[in-house]
Amino acid sequence: MSLALRHKKRCLAAAVHLLETEAEAVETETPGQKMKTNHDRVVVESELEHDLKLLSERENIAEKIALKKQLLPKYLPRVRDFMESGANYPYPLLVWCVIWLLDVEDIEQALELANFAIDQQQKMPERFKRDLPTYTAEELHDWAEREYKKQRSPHPYFEEVLKAVETQRWPVVNVIVLGKLYKLAGLICDQQEDFARAVHWYERAQEVNDKAGVKTRLEMARKKL
Repeated sequence: MSLALRHKKRCLAAAVHLLETEAEAVETETPGQKMKTNHDRVVVESELEHDLKLLSERENIAEKIALKKQLLPKYLPRVRDFMESGANYPYPLLVWCVIWLLDVEDIEQALELANFAIDQQQKMPERFKRDLPTYTAEELHDWAEREYKKQRSPHPYFEEVLKAVETQRWPVVNVIVLGKLYKLAGLICDQQEDFARAVHWYERAQEVNDKAGVKTRLEMARKKL
């Protein structure tokens, strides 16, 4: 048997052992442990419902943002526990934390949780009209656009969003959102005098949405190129 084949066999055996161990752990979970898990979930859901009501009672955006900043340290450890547990079931708290992190512009942490939630195909709360990939992509576009207008670079975060959308890891099909993303990518490249990439992104924007508003900029970028 070759060394490569032996190594492959050992890896396979280790994977099988890990699966068997995990299965045994689930089977041997005591009724008391199951009750505690269910109790914890009920408590979290109750607290979340209460805090969402508090948020809905605030009309001032600054007050809402301030409250979200207070709530996130309370809930993020629970979300981290869920992420590290290997569980995969509908978990509204995870999605709410993504939404709040975007609102308070904690972009690095928002992207991390969003990637995890989208990989698990978590759903947006019912009050939202867009799915999680589309909502997250548009919110991050809006943040990146604000950074661009302040002449600050939104990279590497905006670049990560573009890659996730282009590779369909974030399955975004809304042409308006796609057009906005690609147009902004073109504007940023234009600002950096990277006219070849600017042309690429303007063309992508025009391709997905002919009303993206890039025709004049595309012609100018082509001439500069």
